[in-house]
Amino acid sequence: MARITLKCVVASALLCPLAVTAAHADWRDDYPVVTMSSTAAESNAAVIDRLQPLADYFEEQLGVKMEVQQANDFAAVIQALTAGHIQLARVGGSAYAAAWIDSDGAIEPLVVPAELDGELGYRSVLIVRSDSEYKSLDDLQGKSLAWADPNSTSGYLVPMVSLREDGIEPDEFFGNTVFSGGHDQSVIGVLNGSLDSAFTWTSKGDNTGQLRMMMDRGMLDREDIRVIWESPLIPNPLYAVPGELPEDMKQEITDFFLNLHEERPDLADIAASGRTSGFVLATHEMYQPVLSAVQELRDSRRQR
Repeated sequence: MARITLKCVVASALLCPLAVTAAHADWRDDYPVVTMSSTAAESNAAVIDRLQPLADYFEEQLGVKMEVQQANDFAAVIQALTAGHIQLARVGGSAYAAAWIDSDGAIEPLVVPAELDGELGYRSVLIVRSDSEYKSLDDLQGKSLAWADPNSTSGYLVPMVSLREDGIEPDEFFGNTVFSGGHDQSVIGVLNGSLDSAFTWTSKGDNTGQLRMMMDRGMLDREDIRVIWESPLIPNPLYAVPGELPEDMKQEITDFFLNLHEERPDLADIAASGRTSGFVLATHEMYQPVLSAVQELRDSRRQR
């Protein structure tokens, strides 16, 4: 099996000199380093620090180094993925859709983490300080709001489309709207009082998502914020790759994630940004509703 071959390679070429097939050797020769990036839900340092144990295990299992990079914003990850400058990216549905559209379908979904109950989705949530007077969306009329990033699914796309479907034009309803630059910044802005409200993301029981990551890092006491609005279910963030990568390379990376929860559940949680029951295969069809929303938003901008 491929996994046995790879362990032989890592252990010693002398012990199993004939174990590596030509196909396997080829992709490792072409990609001695696999570069992974993630959309900016956290600060650069936090992402690299959190994902490094996963990168180390990736190298141990597949025999090639994984280098974790973090871009300044979602757009940079999309551009790097579509240009083939990175080989693996963890992206939300909106970023995946944007990359798929911009590359004319030249990127592919690999895997997506499942929640503890097997559900494959999360929700965009509107948060305020728990000691504030804001109890509902109506209470925020004329107040400040932070979006995370124009390419964020939960921090912009889904809430923007949802509010407009309910007859609310955000720029007119809220007193001031800003892009915070990322989910960390949005939540911190609410906590320190510089923002009245912000959109971010979480799953059932805060098992995964921004709130879970910040609680795990000691940056958030869950009792300090209140959720006053939530979206319909959104497909979980996924891992995607450029479609031009060698097929056997894509398959081995896929298998790495599919086996991760059984072999290293702690690292599966890191890869999922929270608690997961494991990774499953992702399909383009899962993200078609998000892609349609991204296209609709782009079309509406052109018409203005």
